[in-house]
Amino acid sequence: MRSNHTWSLIPFHPSMNVVSSRWVYRIKRHVDDSIERYKECLFARGFTYRECVDYFKTFSLVIKQATIQLVFSIVVSCNWKIHQLDIHNVFLNDVLTKEVYIKQPLDFIDSTLPSHVSRLHKLLYGLKQAPREWYTCLSDFLLLISFLASKVDTSLFILSDGTNIFYLLVYVDDILLMGNNSTVLYRLI
Repeated sequence: MRSNHTWSLIPFHPSMNVVSSRWVYRIKRHVDDSIERYKECLFARGFTYRECVDYFKTFSLVIKQATIQLVFSIVVSCNWKIHQLDIHNVFLNDVLTKEVYIKQPLDFIDSTLPSHVSRLHKLLYGLKQAPREWYTCLSDFLLLISFLASKVDTSLFILSDGTNIFYLLVYVDDILLMGNNSTVLYRLI
C-alpha cells in the first residue's frame, strides 16, 4: 500500500466525510485443498456514502447475454482461441480523480500522526465510484490503441484493421480477448 502511494496522511477537518475501512482475509486453496497462498485486501466501507454528496455516478459493468452469445458463436465458428485475462488488484492500479478520505487502516496507523486521515490517491474495493473509474481508465486506453467501443454493449470493444479483427469483452477486472490472428493477439495481451 505504501509503495503504491495508495494514500497520504492529512489533518482531519470536520467537513470531511471520512469512510472507515476493513481488512478482509482469505485463504486461496489448490484443487487438492492444500493452501496456495494467503490473501488480504483492504475494503473501503463505501456503504456509508451519501448519493449526490460523496458520489454522483456509479457503474457496474455487466456483459449482455446476447453479446456473449453472438461473440462466442463467431469465435466457435471461426475456430478462434479465447484468452481470459484477470487484472490483479485492478482498483489499486488506477488513480482516483475525486477526493476520498478513509480512517487510517489498522496496522497502518502512523504513531506520529494518529489523528490524521488518509486521503486516497488510488481506488479501493468498496468505493461506490471504483468500478466506474476503472472502466473509464480502461476504455480510454483501449480507444487510444484503436479499439472501437460498441454502441450497443459497453462491455464490448472491437479492433479491426481490414484483415485482422479482435473482440474484447470486459467484466469489471476480467477480460476476454479473441481474434483471428494469434500473433497480433499475443502482442495485444
